[in-house]
Amino acid sequence: MSATPSRPWSLAVAVLASFVAGCLGEAALDMQGLPGPGNPNPQPPPVQQDGTLDCDLDRVPAGVTLASIASDFEREVHPALVREVSGCISCHATTSGRLFKVGLNGVENFYAIRAAGYLTPASGSMLSRLVTTDESARMPRGEPAWNAREIAAVAALTCQLKAVETRQPSSRPDEEFPPALLEPYRGPSVATYDNPFLGFEQLKGKVKAVFDDDWVRGGVDRFAQNVGLLGGVDYKDHFVEARVATADFFLGLDDLSRDVCLTAATHKTGPFSGLDLAQPLTDIPAPTTKTYEMEAAARDGTTLPAGTQILASTGGKSGSTGWNLYTTGTLTTLQPYVFPASATYRFTVKAKGDLCGPDLPNMQLKVDGVLVKEWSVANNTAYADFVHTQAVAGGDHLLTVGFTNDYGETGVCDRNLHVDALVVYGPTEAATGTQRADAAKAKVDTLYRRMLYRASSPEERANGYALVTDLLGIEANATKAWSGLCEGLMRAPDFLFTLPPSYERFTGKERERLLLVKLAMDLLGRPPSAQDFTALEDGQKSWEAMVDGYLASADFRANYFKRMRVRTESEGTPDTDEPARLWTFLVEQERPFGELLTGDYSVDGSFQQVTRPPQHGKTGVLTMKGFIKNKPGLPHYNYAARVMTDFMGTLYEVPAEVFDMRGAATASSTVDPSSICYSCHQTLTPLAHQRLRWDDEGNYRTQDEQGVTLDDTDRNLAATYAFKGQGMEAFATQAVKKEAFVRRTLNAQFALLFGREMRHEQDERAIYKRLWDVSHEHDGNLKAVLKTLATSPEYLRQ
Repeated sequence: MSATPSRPWSLAVAVLASFVAGCLGEAALDMQGLPGPGNPNPQPPPVQQDGTLDCDLDRVPAGVTLASIASDFEREVHPALVREVSGCISCHATTSGRLFKVGLNGVENFYAIRAAGYLTPASGSMLSRLVTTDESARMPRGEPAWNAREIAAVAALTCQLKAVETRQPSSRPDEEFPPALLEPYRGPSVATYDNPFLGFEQLKGKVKAVFDDDWVRGGVDRFAQNVGLLGGVDYKDHFVEARVATADFFLGLDDLSRDVCLTAATHKTGPFSGLDLAQPLTDIPAPTTKTYEMEAAARDGTTLPAGTQILASTGGKSGSTGWNLYTTGTLTTLQPYVFPASATYRFTVKAKGDLCGPDLPNMQLKVDGVLVKEWSVANNTAYADFVHTQAVAGGDHLLTVGFTNDYGETGVCDRNLHVDALVVYGPTEAATGTQRADAAKAKVDTLYRRMLYRASSPEERANGYALVTDLLGIEANATKAWSGLCEGLMRAPDFLFTLPPSYERFTGKERERLLLVKLAMDLLGRPPSAQDFTALEDGQKSWEAMVDGYLASADFRANYFKRMRVRTESEGTPDTDEPARLWTFLVEQERPFGELLTGDYSVDGSFQQVTRPPQHGKTGVLTMKGFIKNKPGLPHYNYAARVMTDFMGTLYEVPAEVFDMRGAATASSTVDPSSICYSCHQTLTPLAHQRLRWDDEGNYRTQDEQGVTLDDTDRNLAATYAFKGQGMEAFATQAVKKEAFVRRTLNAQFALLFGREMRHEQDERAIYKRLWDVSHEHDGNLKAVLKTLATSPEYLRQ
């Protein structure tokens, strides 16, 4: 057959095509219009003014295959796409919002560009952009044009591709799994990580599970009050969920943790259930004796000999033993004495006095400058023991012996105080070994197990114990001290992430336990119950059975609905909740996920299927008021763009030069293949017309405001439009076949469990293929998809 009359260029294309995979550009291609040794500067191909290219398909040899074209594209075209000057990758990298995207792998580029519809002999193709004389539309923009050889290669491969697709009709390129993704990923390593930071609803679920506390105080929902700080959605003032650890989040967490922890510690509820927080924390060690010999004291203000333990404010040595405070003064320990525990200690001061006047020498004992005992010293010839027993808090304390009432009568007498030694003995109570510390550390471990769902390490127990004892030293309130540890645990990554980071150091059942925490948080929005842990750890249920049980639960439906309300940007009204109800219904009832766009029914508030008026047809969410509102159609195309973004994963990046042209653009000019607008509006403009029978409030109509019958066909505005037909049903029934729709829907499930988009073009193409196959094998059953994800090596970190 001959699609069009033969042209010189067509003959040249056919000759070029005869050199199958691996020979393009290597043989002597000397036919008119083709690059080669005999014709190094061929004339540009005869692309018509509308951007079309005539191809003689009969002249393309049967040996040409899709694989050979991909190989030739990689060698002849790809280098031009990725070069720095006159290339495409700088503006059209895979991370850009452009529809035409260029990666680093030539074969993958070919398949992606083909699927996107840019390798056709029609107007608006890659070739037409390369050869157009309209500088506003020519590519590469602002750079030198490609040379004739490069343009000829694109033209030749375009015609080869047209021939192969004509001879071997199969599913459309945009409806099949991308062939390039069947190859192993060979690109650079990927440093993108999951985002398991818990969301607002998951935080509420965790607080409820751990503390049995909904944080309602005095009839006021404190979660609702702090929804903005904690990154939640209330459908009143906050509509976008935050899934990152912002400074605002931690401000809200401060308020939450102080309240719920102190409440639980006070009432012995939640993680403190059954714990006696009033028990002493520090143990009573075996008694020790410390003797400070006063003759070794040094005067304040003098050079202190090495090893000095007592500092004297006045006086001097008293013979060979003791120190004579011959004026009012003190003897103080140079370094604090470390009392090993809060207990009772016995202090013995060996002293004597020089008597003078009516009063006896007055001796004081102070701890940290606080008077604890006074004596009148009557003995004046030999040292006597002055003993005092005193309760002292464990830790560092300065000890002082003081003389307070110096007195003298000239030539008669002089009152002085001689101190031989200060002896500290204790604790005087019976030693307890490590009983108290061990009991307190056991409580620390209990809090770890109840709040973080894992045992504490020895270091964590020691640190937790030290924190509680330190807090108790600041304020003698055991309840507040233990509450402080609880607050610290609520700030731990293991509490704030759905997958506790400490899972990396565990194996076996301990690791599986933490993965179960993530599974429950992902699917149910709350941690597992005690029964769940027991069932898994005792082997009553396998991991697969746990997944099945969760997916069949009412908690899953409730959590999935909440997630879909955010996904569909509900405003919290019955109308705006309708798309989320349909999505939830499809999952719960294991219906084909294509019915998201093609369902001819709706779902009421009790999640029951209800009929819709016949004018809706098979349009699913596309004609629901809750989806249409705030997405007006012509002339701004917001509705069409949102449909393509929400359900086909298309992101539209509008370059500055397009903004400059929008004021003068019309519906017809946007679908001119020579227009810079065409790449986007070949889809947006026809789709906007197909939606015309639904006004901006979601009401059905057949006539416009002037009484003119509405034409809701695509009007054949763009030859390349992939969803031709009348009304939204024509779009919906074709859209659900597209790889982009399948991938976008699978990605929504992937994000529920991984907290991010699937890297389907990089290192996760294998799991994408797995999900693709499962969705087709199970007729679009999203529960099967979710189970595949939840049991995958990627999710289980295997």
